[in-house]
Amino acid sequence: MISRVRALLLLLGRGVEHSPVRTTLTIFGIGIGVAAFAAIQLANRSVLASFHRTIDAVAGRSALTVTAGEVGFDETLLLTVRAAKGVQSAAPLVLNVAPVDGRPGEVLLVLGVDLLAEEAFREYLLAGQDEAVDLKILLQPETLFLSRPFATTHGLAVGDHITLLTGSRRRSFTIRGLLEPRGPARALEGHLALMDIATAQESFDRIGRLDRIDLVLEETAGIDTTATELAQVLPHHLTIERPEGRNQQVEKMLAAFRLNLNALSAISLVVAAFVIYNTLSLSVIQRRRQIGILRSLGVTGGEVAALFIGEALVLGGIGSLMGLGLGYLLAGQVLNTVSRTISHLYGFIRVTAVEFDPFTVLTAFGLGLSSSLLAALHPSLHAGRLTVREALDPGLASPHSRRPALLSLLGLLLLSGAYWASRQGAVGSTPLFGYVALVLLVLGGALLTPSALLGFSWAIRNLGQRVPGGTGLLLASHLSGYRGRHAVAVAAMMTALGMLIGLAIMIGSFRGTVEVWVQETIRADLVVTPASRFTKGVRAILPSELSDRVRAIAGIAAVDPFTGLKIAFRGRELLLAAGDFEVVAARGRLLFLRGDSSAILRGAKAQEGIIISETVALTHGIHSGDQVLIHTPNGAASFPVAGIFYDYTTDGGKIAMDRSLFRRHWGEQGINVLAVYLTSDADPDVMTERIKRAGEGAAILVMRNQDLKRRVLEIFDQTFAVTHALRIIAVIVAALGILNVLWASVLERQREIGILRSVGASRGQVFRVVLQEAGLLGLLAEILGVIIGLFLALVLIHVINKQSFGWSILFAFPPTILVTSAGLVLLTSLLAGFLPALYASRVNIADAVKYE
Repeated sequence: MISRVRALLLLLGRGVEHSPVRTTLTIFGIGIGVAAFAAIQLANRSVLASFHRTIDAVAGRSALTVTAGEVGFDETLLLTVRAAKGVQSAAPLVLNVAPVDGRPGEVLLVLGVDLLAEEAFREYLLAGQDEAVDLKILLQPETLFLSRPFATTHGLAVGDHITLLTGSRRRSFTIRGLLEPRGPARALEGHLALMDIATAQESFDRIGRLDRIDLVLEETAGIDTTATELAQVLPHHLTIERPEGRNQQVEKMLAAFRLNLNALSAISLVVAAFVIYNTLSLSVIQRRRQIGILRSLGVTGGEVAALFIGEALVLGGIGSLMGLGLGYLLAGQVLNTVSRTISHLYGFIRVTAVEFDPFTVLTAFGLGLSSSLLAALHPSLHAGRLTVREALDPGLASPHSRRPALLSLLGLLLLSGAYWASRQGAVGSTPLFGYVALVLLVLGGALLTPSALLGFSWAIRNLGQRVPGGTGLLLASHLSGYRGRHAVAVAAMMTALGMLIGLAIMIGSFRGTVEVWVQETIRADLVVTPASRFTKGVRAILPSELSDRVRAIAGIAAVDPFTGLKIAFRGRELLLAAGDFEVVAARGRLLFLRGDSSAILRGAKAQEGIIISETVALTHGIHSGDQVLIHTPNGAASFPVAGIFYDYTTDGGKIAMDRSLFRRHWGEQGINVLAVYLTSDADPDVMTERIKRAGEGAAILVMRNQDLKRRVLEIFDQTFAVTHALRIIAVIVAALGILNVLWASVLERQREIGILRSVGASRGQVFRVVLQEAGLLGLLAEILGVIIGLFLALVLIHVINKQSFGWSILFAFPPTILVTSAGLVLLTSLLAGFLPALYASRVNIADAVKYE
């Protein structure tokens, strides 16, 4: 028994010893695939953990919270809450995100608290003190406490002044104390300012309004019972929930974004699985004689199969461990990109470091091993089924697959399954069948690769017959004679290219759609916003009198004041927008699914109706003409749907109404943006200066039409920045697969190369033949990759995107992708073939043909 185990281990050891390059490439392929997956997972986990820390830190000891979205609610409701049965303490809060003036990119979470109620909920500790903070210091005017880490980073001390952008104003505050990073001071990774609630209300135009009430309940009170009782006495537009409910909302908000990133990162693992499959297949071929000897000595087929599975697990384990280390390093770069994207799309977030998560690490390692194991099953079982005669007589087994027709049939069945899956609806809000369709497309294409390679080699042979020198015939013979291993390398590159092309088409189509939408809908000559407008999460309000002042300026034809509020609608958060529908109908435009923009807008105003974005319509199954119930501060109200429009500004969707209707139900909520239309003879630069003067020193931005459009597209490009790295990683892994198979092919064909050299072939000719073989493999991968990429793009655009976000995207195939991808794949293939070609050209003739 011991001798048998030693023999098996000797076979394994010699395989590694004789093929160090192939072994190294395989480990690197797995490692890079695992690294990409781990980096995305760790970045996602770190972002989510940062959100959770901020929510939990601010919540303190609260058992329930009362909120009303961005609109807030009347502070007199605090008395109703405190009088409710089961409520022991209630603490009002005003929450705001405020950019720091003069420090680009820096933002503070400003917490306005009631000094008398705060002790039961949250605890603060001033730097240099061992006791809790006496919050009465905050009663001094224009005063705040600042978190110590933020102050240290920016060289601020007690007594210094800090200027915040509060809406469209710059307000200077005196720092009266520095908070140690504990309790609420940990929020937003230490980017927190604390002030008295009255100061916060006055500074952020929230006089008489609250954003939240936190509750501590009596010991005998049940949380659900108290929440039910509160719901009966409070207005219906208020939300009563546990603090952890906000964490669930954040997870739900980021779910589609995180899922798409996770799916993209998993592609690298799929490509790595092709690499290890090829490695094991080649290993079986190269060690047939040793397998035959072992089988003749009594080693069972199961033991041989177990040996190769063990080899795959060892390679997969080493590669996965390497990938975890590399993934942790990559996660820092990925985290910066992901956090910037989330800050643009969902809400400002500050993430300072990658959060080590054991579960994520174990998952990435487990997937690396699982991919290796699954990829190794077929070649390992094949090795176990070899008889002694088949193993010792190479002539009985062909190096290529004998069943291309069967593989093609299976491939067509998988492609049919992909079509069926793409026609299914979402599971909940997850495009589960869309991802199934992507996997089936890739696998179906991979199974068709041997037949494609056979047809490709036939075309090369026919072409080669017309070219003197016989090089074409030799290449065709190599491609068809070893198509089993070549097919796997081509399938790996095809998968990577298909993903690259599919994503490029989807992103290009999406960008083209957004460009059209921007050009058609942004019609105002100038757009006036608070300076803090482009910081997500900031309540950016223009001075109340600015609209009238701008309207009175000579040269201005019309002004459309826009207000946007986040509200809860049927369990989801969306944007409620209000504007002057008459101005938009006359001078602007919205793109509707059906109907004329001006007629729909004027009809909506006349019938006191609303228009909804495509996302809202798809998510909630609403159609034009339906009645929609919305909870307003004045109670529930029903509105007719006048039309459905395209919108790409938010993935949660948008409901819009005329400003007069909005003010009747929500009151005066301020103005976020002024869309300014000029007369034909007005100079935009002159008008810009006049508007700034009308602002009387307010912190406002006046953007020209083209500047705003450019800004929108910049944000779009930043959103997809992380996908570029994932695509490059997948191509690198696939290139390792081509390098792997060519290197093994050269080693196996040393005798053939020696014979060619002995009959007159020069080193240069041998070098060119191997390099041309690499180029042809890349060319076939490009052809198949474009075909698969087209279908992947269709699924991404019309299934996954539609079910995840509800956006319509116009399919557009950019011809440049053919040139770009062809150049990339040929360059990658030739680079991958350079070392094998160089090695082949230096083969010693005597050593290569000594058997003859």
